[in-house]
Amino acid sequence: MPSTDNPFDHSRLARLEYRFPAGQSWQTLLARCAATEYCCAIVGPPGSGKRLLLHELAARLAALGFRPRPFRLTLETRRADKDALLAEVREMRAPDLLFLDGAEHLQTREWLPLRTAINGLAGAIITLHRTGRLPTLLDTTTSPALLAELATELTDGRLPVGEAALIHTRHHGDLRLCLRELRDRWAGA
Repeated sequence: MPSTDNPFDHSRLARLEYRFPAGQSWQTLLARCAATEYCCAIVGPPGSGKRLLLHELAARLAALGFRPRPFRLTLETRRADKDALLAEVREMRAPDLLFLDGAEHLQTREWLPLRTAINGLAGAIITLHRTGRLPTLLDTTTSPALLAELATELTDGRLPVGEAALIHTRHHGDLRLCLRELRDRWAGA
């Protein structure tokens, strides 16, 4: 099957929008962001939508006059790259707004100088797997119902009933892995 016929192809997944938990919306999120003076964290386990939410939030804050400056850290990020990040942040000024995905990859001795450098910015919004470092803006979570909703949207309901719960459990709630499994299944891998 050509990848473009796969309902879980990367290009189709890229069009999905973040789904807020009940009682949350862009309006409430932006109000909470302002209340923290734009220094806050999106917290959640791997594959729970932190990066997607961060990306969508950057676009909304850019429309309000901020200059989002995105950075991403991973397990493979070298010390030299972390030092370069710090140097770049030290040169930034408001209305620059630091968007840092993967802040949990900074050790305390790397985080503290970065935290100090943030003071000259319009703020910093980071992602973490656990609370800490900055006030929590939103805890991201997943559920079998969310996976079923996404799969139904992508496949027009072709996922067997109950399958989303099995896949969600198998991947411990990591939607990135769940969707990868579904993509591979549809591709016949």
